[in-house]
Amino acid sequence: MPDGQEMTDVALFRLPVTGPLRISSLGPAGTSSEQACRALQGHLLRRGHESVQIELCDQYEEAGDRLVAGDCELVVVANAYSRIERFYMDPGLRLAAVFVKDTPHYGIAGVPGAGIGEKAAVVTHPAPRALIDELLPERFDLTEVVFASSTSAAAEAVAKGEVPLALTTALAARLHGLEFLSRTRPIRMVWSVFTRAELLDENRPASGRRGETGRSLVW
Repeated sequence: MPDGQEMTDVALFRLPVTGPLRISSLGPAGTSSEQACRALQGHLLRRGHESVQIELCDQYEEAGDRLVAGDCELVVVANAYSRIERFYMDPGLRLAAVFVKDTPHYGIAGVPGAGIGEKAAVVTHPAPRALIDELLPERFDLTEVVFASSTSAAAEAVAKGEVPLALTTALAARLHGLEFLSRTRPIRMVWSVFTRAELLDENRPASGRRGETGRSLVW
């Protein structure tokens, strides 16, 4: 994350720096959520946490279930996620931080050298679906939008020959051997970080300098 990027630290500063922290979010590798987790991981390590691991799940709900079950300490969720209210409304969870981080570049990708006709379906995660209309090259006639569990899963579906085109990220396209057939652009995204209420010791003073106990910290 670029120097000077601010986050709102609601409760991260109340987590003990000793012992490992596990961050869960939407996978597999190559998703925008993974990159947001890496930004948070770097921030926590710089704050002095001994160990911060990232564990990716097939669904945000699975990451939430892991948090509730005690199998991780933090979950990162994109605010564009249509069912994020589950995390905000769960009485056992607490908002720990909010930050802004651009996603990797999105674009329409296909298998290199594949003979894709004018009529083609596109697979995407539901959240960025509107980008298809913006980025799909004019030579293609959209026949169907197929939904996948993540941008990386969308790229995998194209690599397997299940759908000819994917709206996916540069990371996922590279991971699955796809090439972009359109221009690309990032999405400026707000990310929410959740933890369990039981992990917060509200009597513990904030770590670090006194100025870091406020609600806005510089990454």
